[in-house]
Amino acid sequence: MNIFKSVTKTLAAVMLAAMLAGCGGASNAPDAAPGASGTGASGAEPKDAVTVNAAFLSVYNMADAQLVQDAMNKILEEKYGIKIQLTFISAGSWREQTNMLLTGSEADLMTYFMLPLSTFVSNGQCLPLDKYVAAAGDKFKSLFSPEQLSGCQIGGVQYAIPNLRNYGNDVIVNFDEAKLEQLGYKPEDVKTMEDVEKILYEAHKAFPDIYTLVPQASSTFSQAWTWDGLGDQNNVAVIGNRGQDTTVTDIFENKDFIELCRRTHKWYEDGLMMGDALSNQETGTNMIQNGAAFAAFANSSNAAPPAGVTKSVIFSNWTDSTNISALTFGINSLSKHPDETWTLLEALYTDTELMTLLIDGIEGAHYVLNSDGTASYPEGVTASTSAYGNATVYWAMPYAKGVPPIVDLGGPAFFDELIAFNNASLLSKGTGFVLDTDAMGITDEYTACINVKDKYYNGLMCGVLDPETTLPAAHREMVDAGIEKICAAKQKALDELLGRI
Repeated sequence: MNIFKSVTKTLAAVMLAAMLAGCGGASNAPDAAPGASGTGASGAEPKDAVTVNAAFLSVYNMADAQLVQDAMNKILEEKYGIKIQLTFISAGSWREQTNMLLTGSEADLMTYFMLPLSTFVSNGQCLPLDKYVAAAGDKFKSLFSPEQLSGCQIGGVQYAIPNLRNYGNDVIVNFDEAKLEQLGYKPEDVKTMEDVEKILYEAHKAFPDIYTLVPQASSTFSQAWTWDGLGDQNNVAVIGNRGQDTTVTDIFENKDFIELCRRTHKWYEDGLMMGDALSNQETGTNMIQNGAAFAAFANSSNAAPPAGVTKSVIFSNWTDSTNISALTFGINSLSKHPDETWTLLEALYTDTELMTLLIDGIEGAHYVLNSDGTASYPEGVTASTSAYGNATVYWAMPYAKGVPPIVDLGGPAFFDELIAFNNASLLSKGTGFVLDTDAMGITDEYTACINVKDKYYNGLMCGVLDPETTLPAAHREMVDAGIEKICAAKQKALDELLGRI
């Protein structure tokens, strides 16, 4: 799943149509409190088996969660002396339901998602995990680099654990595979924006009855490019050059942003861009697959593109300051069973049998194992029609190394390749940056600047607005809203992070 750049914001807006990675659609799982019928364990518990309630995100139907839970508990009781209660919560109810869980002690193992990790920490909803990580087994300790673990630290304290999804993204352009071949090109021929531009003009002439270039999703030209918002997915005050620059600027004065907007405006004037992009409700891949569009920029991990679509990498894999901590796992600070919860958490990262049950479900019922080591849904079943459609939602589960990957993701080595992709990702200089607008004294300015940024951002990126006149006007409005104070505060915090103060 190519989720994840801006996974938090993207899921809320377009139900994870991209990113991050091939898993569209809404969950029809019931929204249930811990112990509700259909999602939790029932019956008397052995006195020596503590039940740990684990809250997970659901995207598809999870009606068979009880069957999976029962299968997991046979392993957990025998090997770890604990049991699990699975609580799946749909994306549409995630914020409300998890907030309720975090105000009490019913939930133990938590997925921290849709808000910055720093917000959960500020709310006192995360138990420090340093002692557990220090005492963890070697297998667990080998899963993450120190830099990846530090992406889930606040003030040097480990409050959560990353999961296995793409931390970084290639910035790519998706093409209609057949039409690209018809023009005489292969994906590997396209490496730069100049290459893209040449092909777009050829496609515009060859296929005049379709859109040449459309947004990635709705009116969003691309959910990520080469600037990093420094703990801020709203991109108010950024660093550029895939996070390698260390001077904080207004987004409307960032050279990467300016260069892109000048290019897309020219494309717009020449008829290459979707004219009504700002009112678009589709995803780029859908329009390409439906024959309505030739190309769309996007963000990608190692996941295979959907059928009929091929991709070329324009800016290679990099990780921004928010992506590692965008979806993490930890222990509710009010949990009555923190030690047992850590035992479960560590097992869900290291026990392949448990991980396979949680992600793929039960073999024969929810998936079939192919001869090459991949998994497929049973004949006639898809992720959206399965009674346990979790295999494509690996990115919202703790870990998946050793789990048979669903065949739509790629080959049998998909998860090993994903780990290698993460380890090779260029880390932003802002990795570990924590945005606390209250502590920085910029809350009012930040809110005002978001409103200004939202007024111009998509229109500029989609080429609709002329950057030569719009950028100076937008910057003046940002100055009036307080962007200089925000830039100064972020610059100071970044310099402290980099050890320059």
